[in-house]
Amino acid sequence: MIRRLIAGLIVVGLGVGVWALWPRGDSDTTPTTTPTAVVSTTTTTTTVVTSTSEANTTTTSEDSNVVTTVEEAEAILRELWFGWFEGIYNQDEDRIKQVVGTQAMLDAAGAQFGVMEFAAAPDPALILLSDLEILRADQICLALWAGVSASFRPGATEGVQILRWASDRWIFAGFWTHRDDLWEADCDSQLDASF
Repeated sequence: MIRRLIAGLIVVGLGVGVWALWPRGDSDTTPTTTPTAVVSTTTTTTTVVTSTSEANTTTTSEDSNVVTTVEEAEAILRELWFGWFEGIYNQDEDRIKQVVGTQAMLDAAGAQFGVMEFAAAPDPALILLSDLEILRADQICLALWAGVSASFRPGATEGVQILRWASDRWIFAGFWTHRDDLWEADCDSQLDASF
């Protein structure tokens, strides 16, 4: 008896379902522009996908300070050395602060005011970098092995140069004479808050 009741309900349910889905010529009020509505939905979906792509681009731009080529590293290093030399040449502590991240480095530059010899005013095009090698490159630290000389002043130096990302630019955070020195600590140290 229960089986007959269930079977009857299933048949009635199927009948109602078929009746509800059966197309009716006179009661169809669906506009003939239904495909346009589908196209609009597709356009909206495309816009959402575009927005997602833009969000991914924004996320990628947060990593834009990560240096991936020797050419990028060379341009950054040359600009920092130019700021260093220009600050010492002009005895301009504010210019030095633009390129260093520690009080010790600021003091070292200040000690060279009036002492470091220059044959001419600093020029970034005259700063020569040799044997440049990227030892570490991530969002917060760029460690480079390089030789540095400049035709506007005598002397040359070679070593590991530690650059740190500070807000919106790379700055000097340390210099080590030997490749196997403990330079990694400069990558993780705190920068002076006053810079």
